[in-house]
Order: sequence, then structure tokens, then C-alpha cells
Amino acid sequence: MSLSDQTAKLRNLIKQAKAIFEAGRESGERADFFKTVKPFADEVDAAADAWEQAALLYLKEHPQKYVHAAQIEQAADNARRVGAHAHFFETGRAKFIQSADSALYVLESLENNIKR
Repeated sequence: MSLSDQTAKLRNLIKQAKAIFEAGRESGERADFFKTVKPFADEVDAAADAWEQAALLYLKEHPQKYVHAAQIEQAADNARRVGAHAHFFETGRAKFIQSADSALYVLESLENNIKR
């Protein structure tokens, strides 16, 4: 899978996590941990791990002016956090959204650089 495809996949998972979080806060319904929470978190973790490795390799081969390794690592950590907390509505909304949006920003910045 290309870095562009991995970036799009991770971005979609983060957006899905935001939607799950907002819907869950409204409904207050608890998701089954082993049927819903863990599989989703595992999928996000795997996507974040693969993306992080590919993105760091890309940056080594194609240094960027506005995207750096530390940002890639932080974005992957934020993606993992968002995937794990999407079903836990006690998580502070502002912190959750901030983590998600921060990861999305780096993903979009990297994708824009790849397209150039």
C-alpha cells in the first residue's frame, strides 16, 4: 500500500473515530469492549504503525520543509489515542477533538507534500 493510501486510510479512521465519539456522547450508549472497542482500536493502531513507518521513511528520502519526524510520531500517537478513546465518552471532548484534529492536520500536510 502506498504512503498516500495509508495516509487516506488513517485519516478516514480518525474521522470515523470522531463520529463514533460524538454519536456516543449524544446517545450515552456503551459499546461492547471485545466486539466493538478493541477491534476498532486495533485497526487504528495497525494503520497508525504502518503509516508512521512509511512516513518516516518518506521523510528520510524526501526531507520536507514543513513536516518533520517529530510531527509524524506525534500524529501517530494521537491517532492511536483517538482510536482507543473513541468509545469512551468520559474522555474530555476538547482534548479528544484536539488530538484528532492535530493528527488530521499532519496527515493532510504530508499528503499535500506527497502530491507535489
